Amino acid sequence: MAHVDRKEYWKIFVVLGVLTILEVVVAQIPGLAKGLVVSALVLLALVKAACVALFYMHLKYETRIMRLGIALPLAMPPIYAMVLVAEAAWRLL
Repeated sequence: MAHVDRKEYWKIFVVLGVLTILEVVVAQIPGLAKGLVVSALVLLALVKAACVALFYMHLKYETRIMRLGIALPLAMPPIYAMVLVAEAAWRLL
């Protein structure tokens, strides 16, 4: 594993802080469509989760197969949920 210096940790800490502030701002914008707010918050949360996984869990330094071995199982429940929602919406038509 490569050495990670403290400056890099602080940079990621600041990025996560900025993303958190952005989430709060997006959630407080009046008149914004609920679907757009939810989409923006989910996207910001995914970016934050990726930053934590890559830097604090040191996945940035792992092989591609190791990263895929972690990312793919984590991606399956949301994909399954989207399929179930789409199927339920189709049945209502």
